[in-house]
Amino acid sequence: MASHNLYQISKRLFHDSQLKGLMFALLGAALMSLKPILVKIAYQFGGDTQSVMLLRALSALPVYLAILCILLARPHNRKVVKQQGWKAALLGVAGYYLAVYFDLTSLNYISAQLERLILFLYPSIVIFLSWLIYKKAPTPSMIIAVVLGYFGVAAIALSDVSLGSADVLFGSSLAAASAFVFACYLLSSKPLIGKMGSSLFTSLGMASASIAILLHFSLFGNDVSTWSNELIVLGITLGLVCTVLPAYLLSAGMQILSPAEIGITSNIGPLITTVAAVYFLGEAFTILHGLGLVLVVVSMAFLRSK
Repeated sequence: MASHNLYQISKRLFHDSQLKGLMFALLGAALMSLKPILVKIAYQFGGDTQSVMLLRALSALPVYLAILCILLARPHNRKVVKQQGWKAALLGVAGYYLAVYFDLTSLNYISAQLERLILFLYPSIVIFLSWLIYKKAPTPSMIIAVVLGYFGVAAIALSDVSLGSADVLFGSSLAAASAFVFACYLLSSKPLIGKMGSSLFTSLGMASASIAILLHFSLFGNDVSTWSNELIVLGITLGLVCTVLPAYLLSAGMQILSPAEIGITSNIGPLITTVAAVYFLGEAFTILHGLGLVLVVVSMAFLRSK
């Protein structure tokens, strides 16, 4: 009897689209949050920004191209790509090439915790860009939430400086540049996603970004013979588990959940990064780190609910 009831509950949960969307979004956010941890570990095994980007691109590109080919089997998708594909490709290069380059470079100078929280502030950048471009002025409560978030980042940066971390300001600037580029990408991509669909847009944009990274490698070079086996495994894991899989999980979640619900699920990200950074990397976690984490998460939770 108990097993039958458990089966019925499991069956209902499986067919609950809202729950599936929630699980997709949570898992996507969790996997994406492990990215800075694996990058830091890859650097310990002799990797650098270029080698990690290249390994991610080499492992992710075949997947994106395969999914893109499947999607282009539909005549409607081919028509849309002919009309809008170049825009998606350019946005992909900006959002997932430039932003990633700034992001991975920043991890040479700052902690994984600080990097994740700076990137997590991108909704506040979207708000200010919307104000400048579309004249959508933020409400006073939004401004207060944004200020709280930046106070949170400042608290962690101050803690890292006090712990003797050099170049924190430079690394933070690179992470902020990554967040800015990604915010521009989000603002520009919304109309295209509506026309192309999230899967087609993601596949084309990410494939274009991966190709741009390969071109970057061909121009500036990288001594592949120096790569350790550990670095190669970490790079492939970053490409498949922390890049491709989260992109499609979040895309699947977005098709079911509202933007506010997606925003709430993503709030788990900084917490996962913090726990993993302390446990796997031995990063410090002070009172200022705790205060900064709370301020940023509360600030962004409020903004995403609007």
